[in-house]
Amino acid sequence: MRSVPRITCHVFLTVILFPFLPLQAQYVRNEHHQLNHNERTFGNKTIRGNAFSLGYNALIMTTLILSPESISQWDRKEVFKGVAIKEQYRLTFTTPPIKDYDLFIVNYVGHPYQGSFYYNAVRSQGAAIWQSSVFTLMHSLLWEYVWEGGLEQPSIQDLIITPLGGIILGELTHRAALALSRNGFKWYEIILTCILNPAFAINNGFKRPVCAGN
Repeated sequence: MRSVPRITCHVFLTVILFPFLPLQAQYVRNEHHQLNHNERTFGNKTIRGNAFSLGYNALIMTTLILSPESISQWDRKEVFKGVAIKEQYRLTFTTPPIKDYDLFIVNYVGHPYQGSFYYNAVRSQGAAIWQSSVFTLMHSLLWEYVWEGGLEQPSIQDLIITPLGGIILGELTHRAALALSRNGFKWYEIILTCILNPAFAINNGFKRPVCAGN
């Protein structure tokens, strides 16, 4: 049984070095599992992934709006006014991103988790690492410039941590879900997968995949 540090190192190297791998090699891990939607085109997987990400972003935004100002860092008396939103969008697209001072758990736990959802929205459908990485980067930019762009200036940390942390955490949780699925999910593994990799649960459920060659 591999140790956690070795597994983490393997995933990290895979993510960092994937641009140098032959394209076919990036699909190998998925080919041994009959993931739902695996045979569909990347365009089709993107449509499905966009739908999931839209719902996920709406949930996050609702949570932030209802959360205390100490978490959102938004002045509710001013930030939701039409004039303020319009002016903030102007600043968002005409001035550089800034360093934010959000809570540590928001920046360094919440954003990697958010990025991992984007990543697995398509990776758990059988998309390649590079495809899932591009999808993650796209949605990270959309979050900063469109979803939050009318409420606050894009964050330098978030623009880096959401995609990079999302790719690393996303690939780690993707491979963990595949490993758990080989012998069927135990009840506590179902709970763990729903928490750490909800996109896998949505796309594939918890039936044991049919391994190629069986």
